[in-house]
Amino acid sequence: MDDQWTWSDVGARVAEARNARGLSQEQLAERTGIERFAVAKIETGRRQLNSLELAALGSALDRPLSWFVTPPEAAAASRRAEPAQRSDKASEHALDDCVRDLRTLVDSAVIRSTGPRSPVEPFTAEDTAAVVRTATDARRLVGADSREALHGLADTLEKAGLYTWSVHLGEQGVDGSYAALGDLGVAVVNSAVDAGRRRSTLAHEFGHHLLADAYSSDWGVDTGAHERAVDAFAAAFLLPPGATGEFRQLRRQNSLRTTVITLAVQYRVSWSTALRQLRSYEVVSEEEWRSLNRSSPTRADYMEAGVRVVEELGEGHVPTGVRAAAVRAYRTHKISATRALEIIRDDQFRSEDLGQPDVVPLEALRGELGEILP
Repeated sequence: MDDQWTWSDVGARVAEARNARGLSQEQLAERTGIERFAVAKIETGRRQLNSLELAALGSALDRPLSWFVTPPEAAAASRRAEPAQRSDKASEHALDDCVRDLRTLVDSAVIRSTGPRSPVEPFTAEDTAAVVRTATDARRLVGADSREALHGLADTLEKAGLYTWSVHLGEQGVDGSYAALGDLGVAVVNSAVDAGRRRSTLAHEFGHHLLADAYSSDWGVDTGAHERAVDAFAAAFLLPPGATGEFRQLRRQNSLRTTVITLAVQYRVSWSTALRQLRSYEVVSEEEWRSLNRSSPTRADYMEAGVRVVEELGEGHVPTGVRAAAVRAYRTHKISATRALEIIRDDQFRSEDLGQPDVVPLEALRGELGEILP
């Protein structure tokens, strides 16, 4: 256990996790085999735990053991010190777990910082030119031009140091959350929302990353100036002004409604985002926008347009770079097989699939053991 982490801190974590799962102390006692009065003492820091008891609590509360015995990352500590706000413990726990996984790989030197970056200049949602300029610069940062559709968004954003997990947080849960980890960033997207909204949420978290925000928890209904600005950036990033060329080309052969449907599918954005951006780029009139905005497309509309929606960020998505780094860390003796499997998060992936760790060169052993080796 961390030297600065006390049994009172461990107990507070137990109480937090128990309350998040809606359990009474008596129910937790029944699930773990620990007496109820002992649970009460644990939560107040008046009783220590042995490893078996801690494992039982972790299993009952669906929390990794390391979560109980290590301090939170700086971003987590800072958000808990903020004034009271709408809370979602499932989201906070998911974000904590992902930050911890990335921290493990950074500390193992298998994922490295992208290097210090200059945060983008603040802008407002109403300053369209600044929004588009920021979105264009962000596309350049990830190696995309000013008009192409960004498919495989999570993998694309890893180039800018943002690592994304998709976790089922429920239809009433937070849309997404973000935490900074040094120069890197962690985004958690709620897989329970629809596909277009998941991508918009991730682009929104990328905006927080570029603006060097330490933490965000996004419910999709925040009307604050900062959140409106990040929303505007996300829409322009996913559907840039360069898409108007494709819009005009499609429009020559299709109805306006079919054109917008097709463009939205090509750029993998929601119907509302496509309409809003096309209106802001002035290729759709106010009257056309109002007419189209009255009814969202049906499944039959998509079929008639001859397009198929491709979903990204389904439940259980783990960053490609994180899974690769977990295998690399295991094979180079940086982490155990158990920890690697925790980070990989694939129920179909077993320890034997990891293969054998790399053989340590004799020269390296000599360096470690000095004169012991001949």
